[in-house]
Amino acid sequence: MSELIQTISAFSLYFITLFGIGIYFYKKNTNETDFALGNRSLNYWLTAISAQASDMSDWLFMAFPGVLYAHGLCESWIAVGLVLFMGLTWKLVAPKLRILSEQHGSVSFASFLAQQLKCSSWFKILSSIICMYFFVFYIAAGLIGLGKVFQTAFGIDYHTGIIISLIITVLYTSLGGLTAIAWSDLVQGTFLLAVLCFVPLYTIFTQYNSFSHFIEISLITVPQNFFSFIPQNGISALVTTAFGIMSWGLGYFGQPHILVNFMGIDDPKKIKSAQVVGLTWQILALSGAIAVAIVGKVFLPELANRELVFITLVKSLFSPFFAGIILCAVLAATISTINTQTLVSATLFGHDILGSLNLNISQHTRVMIQRVAIFFMPLASLYIAWNESYNVLESVLYAWNGLGSSFGPLTLLALYTNWITPAGAYATLVTGAATSILWPHLGTTVPTLVASYIIASSMGIVISWITKRKNI
Repeated sequence: MSELIQTISAFSLYFITLFGIGIYFYKKNTNETDFALGNRSLNYWLTAISAQASDMSDWLFMAFPGVLYAHGLCESWIAVGLVLFMGLTWKLVAPKLRILSEQHGSVSFASFLAQQLKCSSWFKILSSIICMYFFVFYIAAGLIGLGKVFQTAFGIDYHTGIIISLIITVLYTSLGGLTAIAWSDLVQGTFLLAVLCFVPLYTIFTQYNSFSHFIEISLITVPQNFFSFIPQNGISALVTTAFGIMSWGLGYFGQPHILVNFMGIDDPKKIKSAQVVGLTWQILALSGAIAVAIVGKVFLPELANRELVFITLVKSLFSPFFAGIILCAVLAATISTINTQTLVSATLFGHDILGSLNLNISQHTRVMIQRVAIFFMPLASLYIAWNESYNVLESVLYAWNGLGSSFGPLTLLALYTNWITPAGAYATLVTGAATSILWPHLGTTVPTLVASYIIASSMGIVISWITKRKNI
């Protein structure tokens, strides 16, 4: 059997399993709540793994190991920030969001914010547009990663690879809604976690025989500053470390594709159990990605494209069939994220934008419109991903900062205050989005999310205070 046929066989086995799940749940979605939130019937295992898997994307296999490979373990503070702030999201956001969204009967995250903050339908439309704009770049990052996987695994053209990826993801997402995505995330999340733990260990014991020998070789071949957790000495190192923790972590409070999983859990009392499962998964997955970077730096010291460290490692060590099976983990991570983002985008379009226009459309028709929207939403992402000069890290960071800046401060204000006025809500949303776009061009070392939280929250509070006084 040729190498190409073996690889295709492995990928085909993965996709058959994926579509089987989607087809099974296709007929179970009869209304918007079924399709968008799984009728709020997801158990805590599904919620935990789905929330975490929809977070990571190919960033976990490509961008994160790549930046570690290039700059050393000082970049692992990103992982510390992600775990810390994901824990805070489970603690501070998940319980309140689940309870309040059910009280309001909210089907989408945008509709929840509008109802909680007593805003008009125009707020839902604006927040939906902002969310969909940043999702375009997030989905593009996934397509870029998948295009590189298909290019590396099959030797096919990059552009053909992203078209194939787009077709697969939109077909699957249109079938089963959130329930199918959650079940596939459980399968895919378990699989990708196993792969992340297995590949570094396999490399160490087959290529270096033992941990001790691997450590000896790494100390000889890798520059010592690679293993330093502190990028430099002095006070500036502490500031850099603190910013490293916050530069990604703050974004969790405003990621609709993650927060929507909290809205779908069957019982708010099970959120604590989901938190334990989810954070355990996240810690193990991020640790595996760090191990991939370390092993890759030793085994592949002169890699030209750092984002391909995991893929190159796998192709160097395994037969074509088993390499194909393992590389499906990259597909699993990416498709998990794209599926949820595409579903959320379609729900925003069908429920929040069309629903706000007071059209006389039945729920069944809205679900069908959302299924159709799934096919058209990622086309803008295809346009961005078509440019091979973009990489996964840049696209994910832009989208992550944009969503976190736009919705993070607003989410916390909506959940923990009762005095934010509609005008204050608009100010927070628009200021956060604008800051995320403009701030990187100022050349400051302060992370975008830190600046956005301060500026957007302050603007929302000030505008609310002014408008409240006018109404006295």
